[in-house]
Amino acid sequence: MSSQHTSAPTSPSTHNEVPLSRDILTTVLDDLSMRLLKMFMHPIRLVVHGGAVMILHQTLASSTTRRTTRDVDFIKRSFVEEMRKCGVFDADTRLQSCIDATAAKYHLGTDWFNSHADIALPMAQSAQGVPYDPIYCDALKPNNVALNTIYTSPGLTLISVTMFWGVALKMVRYQRDDPADILAMLRHGTRLNGVQWTPQVLENWLFKYCWPMGYSQYPSWRIGEIRQRFAHAIELVQSVNQPRPPIFNPCYC
Repeated sequence: MSSQHTSAPTSPSTHNEVPLSRDILTTVLDDLSMRLLKMFMHPIRLVVHGGAVMILHQTLASSTTRRTTRDVDFIKRSFVEEMRKCGVFDADTRLQSCIDATAAKYHLGTDWFNSHADIALPMAQSAQGVPYDPIYCDALKPNNVALNTIYTSPGLTLISVTMFWGVALKMVRYQRDDPADILAMLRHGTRLNGVQWTPQVLENWLFKYCWPMGYSQYPSWRIGEIRQRFAHAIELVQSVNQPRPPIFNPCYC
């Protein structure tokens, strides 16, 4: 980043308008990591989703044309609860102070790292009736941590939500970069597991693993709408996977 982004901290605005490329994002995350380590006295891990995943995930970044994002979306509610169980009752305040300090240093809006989506993310209940955060819990399973840790540093580790939750959350909105991001995640699944995607396979996959979304309670019109999105996403996958016709190179020898 240029020298103008390393001046003395000033009061940051709330809304971030600075495009965050992979290099810039890594720089500001390194700064945040340093602050978090001083604040918490040990490294912390956070579960993230959204555009930042597409930029920081090595495989997904190579499958999409997206090069910047405005923010990093993370799940705060379960991190705060996790910290509370460890005896840290002001984790929210500590975390936000570090986010704000990094924002001030690099002239970013304070929502460059935010949990605004938490209010819309589904919760679930275990067989014993105990409420839990399914997206957070699935992200922290060893296999996902091994495959989808997208940033590591002395003070901070960022773990992407699972690919099925990543697709499910983007299907809800399905605007702007969402179709292209879903395409990248589905192609990642094909390379990883050899999945041959069809609208029905995609529906079965999401309905099985993302059942807390409450698909079974969707009204018929909403089911129809989301199935149209499934079909469109698969059309994108199939259009990319179609072999290109050979290029005719006449020989003049």
